[in-house]
Amino acid sequence: MGSVSRLTGQYFWLLSIPLLTFGLWAEWRDFVLLWHDSIIYSHGYLVLAGALFLLYVRRQRLATLTIQGSPLALILLAAGSVVLLLAQAADVRFVRLILVPVLLVLWGCAIWGRAFLKTAGGPIMLLLYAAPIWDDLSPLLQHITVFVNDILLQFVDIQATIKEFFIVLDVGTFYVAGGCSGVRYLMVGLFLATFYGQLYYRSQRLTLLLVIIAGLLSMLANWLRVFGVIAAGHYTNMETSLIENHEAFGWVIFIIFTLIPLFFISTKLDNHSRNKEENTRLPKPSAPGDNSPAWALIASLLILWPPLIPMAVDAKTKRLSESWNPKLVEPDSGWRGPLRHANIWQPEYERADFELSGVYVSDDLQQVQLHITGYRRQTQDKELIYFGNKLYNQREWQLVSTLKRELGNGYTTAPKRVNETIIQHLSDNSQVILWSWYEVGDTLTDSKLEAKVAGALNKITGDARGALWVLAGRCGGLNAPDCEQQRSVFDRFLSSVE
Repeated sequence: MGSVSRLTGQYFWLLSIPLLTFGLWAEWRDFVLLWHDSIIYSHGYLVLAGALFLLYVRRQRLATLTIQGSPLALILLAAGSVVLLLAQAADVRFVRLILVPVLLVLWGCAIWGRAFLKTAGGPIMLLLYAAPIWDDLSPLLQHITVFVNDILLQFVDIQATIKEFFIVLDVGTFYVAGGCSGVRYLMVGLFLATFYGQLYYRSQRLTLLLVIIAGLLSMLANWLRVFGVIAAGHYTNMETSLIENHEAFGWVIFIIFTLIPLFFISTKLDNHSRNKEENTRLPKPSAPGDNSPAWALIASLLILWPPLIPMAVDAKTKRLSESWNPKLVEPDSGWRGPLRHANIWQPEYERADFELSGVYVSDDLQQVQLHITGYRRQTQDKELIYFGNKLYNQREWQLVSTLKRELGNGYTTAPKRVNETIIQHLSDNSQVILWSWYEVGDTLTDSKLEAKVAGALNKITGDARGALWVLAGRCGGLNAPDCEQQRSVFDRFLSSVE
C-alpha cells in the first residue's frame, strides 16, 4: 500500500490534466469565449499562461507531494460541486467561472492536504484575475476617474462642467464610459504584481505591498490617459485622432507610468527576497495522515459528477422538450378568439422556440391579447430569464409604472400574483397594461429569481422547459389614460378559462 500511495502522490497530478479538463470543460470553454469576445478580459490568456508557468516552475515540489487526505477540504469540495451543478443548470456564468480556481484548490487539498495549498494554491488562484467579477468595479472607478480629472483640469486651467460621467468643455463633451474606468489596467497591474511576488518573494507581505502599489499605479495611468485625451481634444479643438482611437495611447501610458516604475520598485522592495532556490526547495515533510488512494478517487468523482448529471438526464430532457406543445387557451362562450393577426403589443425575446399570440373579444367588445413565448429546452444564451429578453420594445414604448398585482382568485393558468406593467407608446402616447408571469416546468411564478431557481432545479431532473405568459390590453382615454377597466377585463378572462 505504501508504494501505491507514493506512486499516486507523485504522479496522479499528471493524470489530473484530462480529468480536470473534462470535469470543468464547460467552464474552460466559457473562459476562452470571455477572453476572446471581451476587450476587458482579453488579458485572460496572459493570466492562464502565468499560472501554468508558476506550476511548471514548482513541478518538482508537486511531484514530491504525497497523499494526506483532508476531510474539511473534501466536505468543502462536495459543497462547491453542488453549487457548480446549480450554477450550471441556472447558467450563472460568473459563479461558475469563479468556482473553477476554488474547486481546483479544494480538489488538490482534499488529496494532498495543506502542502498542495502552499505549492499550487497561489498560481491557481491567479485565474480570479481573469474571471468576470471585475465589471462591478467599473462604476466606482468611473466616478473616481471623473473626480480626479476634474482636479487635473482645474490645475491646468481648463474649464469643465461635470455631469455624472460626462465632462463638458467648450470644445465638446467627453464621456467616461465603462471602458475608460481603467478596470483593464487595474486587473493587468494586479496580476503582474501577484505573479512577480509568487515567482520571487518569500514574504507574502512584500507581495501584498507590491500588489497595492501596482493597483495605485494602474489607476494613476488611467487617470493620466483620460486627462491626456481630454487635453488633446481641448488644445486641438477636437481634431485629434486620440478622441476616437486612444487604445494604443492608453497602453503606452500604462507602460510608462505603471510597468516601468513597478519594475524598479519590485527590485528594490527586498533585494534578498528573490529565491529561485525556493521554487525548487522541497517542502517540509507533512505530518502523518491518511494516505489512502480513496481520497484521490472521491475528490475526482466530486469534480466529474456535475457534467455527468446533464448527460444522464439528456434523454428525458429531449423527450419532454419534444412533447411540449403549448397552445393558446380556449375561454368559455362569452369570448371569441383567438384572432391571430390582431396584436396590441409584443415582447422582444431572443431565440425563442415558439411565440403564440392572439386577441380575444368578449360579448361586450372588450379585448384581451394573450401572448406566450417559450423555450422547449433552455440552454446557454437561450433561456427564459436572460438579460437580452425584454418585455417590450424600448425603441417604441416607455415605462409608466410597474408593480406586483395580487389576484384575488386562484386561477389554474396564472399564479396568485402577477407582474403589472404599464407602458406608453412614444408616437401617440397610448397606454397598454400588461400582466405577466412565468411558467417553468409545472411551476407558475411572478418572480424572476424563483423562475431561475426552479428552472435550475428542473434542469437537473431533465426538465428544461420555460415560458413567459402575458395578458395585454389598452387603457381607456388618451389625455388621462385609465387602466382600471382593463384590469377587470383581465380578471373576467382568466375566470373564463378555468
